[in-house]
Amino acid sequence: MPTAVLFPLDWHNIDHVVLDFGGVLYEIDHHRTAEAFAELGLRDFYLEFRHGSQSEIFDRLERGEITETAFVEHLLRRCRPGTTETQVRNAWNALLIGLRPEALPWVQSLARHFDVLLFSNTNAIHASHFEQDILRSKGRSFAEAFRQIIYSHRLGQRKPEFHTYEQITREFNLNPDRTVLIDDTKANVAGAIAAGWNGVHFDLESFSFVQFVRGIGYEDFLSH
Repeated sequence: MPTAVLFPLDWHNIDHVVLDFGGVLYEIDHHRTAEAFAELGLRDFYLEFRHGSQSEIFDRLERGEITETAFVEHLLRRCRPGTTETQVRNAWNALLIGLRPEALPWVQSLARHFDVLLFSNTNAIHASHFEQDILRSKGRSFAEAFRQIIYSHRLGQRKPEFHTYEQITREFNLNPDRTVLIDDTKANVAGAIAAGWNGVHFDLESFSFVQFVRGIGYEDFLSH
C-alpha cells in the first residue's frame, strides 16, 4: 500500500478557503448509523449508505428533492414493525459524533487571513442536529468564522456535481484559481479541481489533524 503524501499549498495564492463539514470539522461515523438501523431490523443499510458511496434516495435528500418527513417514512416502512419515527430519526443521527476539538481554533485562524466558507453535503435532519449541538457547546463563535455556510439541501445541488462548484463560484464571487476546497471525500476534491479550484483531500486515516495541517503548509495554526 503506497504511503499517503501531503504537499504544502502556496497560501499566498489563496483567497478563498471552502471547508467541508462532516469528516473534516465534525467527526462522523457511518458505521454507527448502520448499526443503529440493523437494531431496527434494517440489516443491509450499510450497503446503501457509507462514506463516499450512497443510494440515490440519500442524494435526493441532500439536494432537498424530498422532504425529511417523506425520507423518514421511507425508512420507517423498511424497519421492524413497531419502530417509531423517533427511533428512525435517532438512528439516522447516530453517525454525528461532535465537533473536532481542533476545528474551531483552526477555522478562526483561517478566518484571520482568508475568506472562509463552509460547504456540506447534508440534509435537514442532520443540519438541525449538529447546529443545535454546536450552538449549545460553542455558541455563535463557530458560525461567525464563516462568510457563508452552504448546505446542499438548501442549495439544491451537491458535490461532486460539476455545476455545483460553478454555482458557488458565481453566487459567492470566488476566483477559482485562488479557491481551495478541503474535503474528506476524494471525488469531491476531484470535482473541485475539474471546476478550476484547488483541492486537498483531508485524510485522517493517514494523518493526525496536526500532521495534516503541517503537511499542507499552514503554519499559523501550529504556531499558536
